[in-house]
This record gives sequence, structure tokens and C-alpha cells, in this order.
Amino acid sequence: MAGWIEGEPLYEDKQLVIRHTVPPNGLSFSGVVDLFNADAVARSLSTQMDGASDLHIDLSKVQFSDVSGIRALVSAAETSAGSGRLILHGLPPLLQRAMTAVGWSELPGLELCDCGTKV
Repeated sequence: MAGWIEGEPLYEDKQLVIRHTVPPNGLSFSGVVDLFNADAVARSLSTQMDGASDLHIDLSKVQFSDVSGIRALVSAAETSAGSGRLILHGLPPLLQRAMTAVGWSELPGLELCDCGTKV
């Protein structure tokens, strides 16, 4: 997102790069999320969710995500148990529609942010 500074990669493969961001407690995803890297996405999210604060995810550079990638995001939100939310920024419109259509946007640990660059 504009105004966010990206740090060193937390995870990188031929399709996807996950980086720490500033503001703190955030990650930026760039590329394609699919069956081949969904487990790495899930691990990256679980290592960053401290349970005490929200985790901000910039998805504005995601070109595509299959259902396994969406499920990794949803699972991270479900395991937060209400102690910290997973806040998705810059969600591509098709992903936002899919998550809303199946009701995942209503999970207590997940927020689909349409707040632009504000966190």
C-alpha cells in the first residue's frame, strides 16, 4: 500500500514474496498464492500473529489467489480466537467478492479493510 515501507523477505519462491512492513506488525504479499505456497503463507501468518495485536496484510500486489490461499488467510483469522484480528488491505475485487459471498468477511477475527492506506 502507498505509504507502507517493505522490509526483507520473510518468504520467497518463484511466484510469491512475503515481506515485513512498516507500519509494524504487517506483511506484504506480492505475486500468486496457490496450492504450492499456501502452507508457507499459513506458516508466515501464524508466526506473525502474536495474539495481542492486529496483523495488517497488504494484498494489493497479489495477482491471483486460489481457494487454498484464501483458506490460509481465513484459517489464520479463525485461530486468532478474537485476541487479534487479521486485517486485509488492498484485497483484489474478485477475492473480496468471493470472501463476502461465502460469509468469510463476517468472521470476528477477520476484517476486509477498504480504508486505503490508513492502518
